[in-house]
Amino acid sequence: MDIIQQTIDNINNIFSLNNAEMQSITQFMSTSLDNRFQFGHEFFLLKDVVPNTLLDAVTPYVNAGLQIDANIMELQARYHESKFSFEFEIDYSFAGLTALLLENTSIVKIVVNPVYENDTLQIDHASQEVHHTVAAEPSELHGLYCIIDLDNGQSFLAQMSADEALQAMYANINDRLNGVNPYTTSNKKLMLYKASCLRRGLKTISAIQNNNDLEMVSTLLNLHDRQFNKAKALRKVMPLNNYRFRGCSKQPSTIDQLFKSNQGSVVIPFSQPAEKAPNKSDPQRIIPSANEDFVAWDSDIMGVGF
Repeated sequence: MDIIQQTIDNINNIFSLNNAEMQSITQFMSTSLDNRFQFGHEFFLLKDVVPNTLLDAVTPYVNAGLQIDANIMELQARYHESKFSFEFEIDYSFAGLTALLLENTSIVKIVVNPVYENDTLQIDHASQEVHHTVAAEPSELHGLYCIIDLDNGQSFLAQMSADEALQAMYANINDRLNGVNPYTTSNKKLMLYKASCLRRGLKTISAIQNNNDLEMVSTLLNLHDRQFNKAKALRKVMPLNNYRFRGCSKQPSTIDQLFKSNQGSVVIPFSQPAEKAPNKSDPQRIIPSANEDFVAWDSDIMGVGF
């Protein structure tokens, strides 16, 4: 904990934080260090992360004028292959992202709901009404929808299938956190799915460019995208020789290749695929032609939210 405190003091010296900001970062660390994450087949604690990497994780948020707040943020780990060690990463929780948007933008209401197979869902795009009846009996996740209302009366609907939500989680694990999986419970996975669907809606709003009071939306999206870019810069295609991590990570992973090559970005709300995705090794696999309405996952402009 002395090393952690020393790191926090260094952050204070660099950015000249006030007492409230210092207390917030200290609380953030003290409440997060016992959180578990998975890497390969083993589980680790955030205590296992190199302490001085907290500075790099905090810097983009401080430079953007955003306060480090334990109530709305989550401390995570990312694997640095060339150093064979974990480093800190920060992201907003779903509840925190929602609270930040409602407080600082013209968004007045955010609704993100999961839809399960036994639920009844009807979307009337003409009247802009969503009728969702939740079934009493449990069933598998079928998809999610997000409704964002602005104070000028505009309303935006975003949807995400269960498969896309799962692939967004894989992308976050493999591309942003480089093999580290913090989503070790069903509730944590659901919160990530809801945050992914919300970010998809935010990207739609950001693309319209006629809402001058929504700079915060672009700031948050840019910060999140920068985390992916930074992680790519740290990735190094190499075998893991350290005995603790040997065999835990292969870059790029098989699942990463599969969903990037087979998943388009066009969403038919909550529809189940008619057949299984073609096997990558199948010589008869059909590859979409260039003129088909198909966009590769990694060139998706609007994005899946992540």
